[in-house]
Amino acid sequence: MDDKTRMAAAIARQLQGLTFDDKRLAELAAEVEVLNDAVRKAAERLTFDDEPAAFASLMEREAK
Repeated sequence: MDDKTRMAAAIARQLQGLTFDDKRLAELAAEVEVLNDAVRKAAERLTFDDEPAAFASLMEREAK
């Protein structure tokens, strides 16, 4: 189990009270990485004064 998968397991267990098998934890870690990257890219392109809908739109485009 790599570091990202271990982190996903710890978050699921400690914050949510959930347990998953190693295969699902690896899938979750990969999904979180994609979403995290999309959020970081969107944050670089938005300003404080942008409409909330702009964030949702960027997230939809970046997460694909």
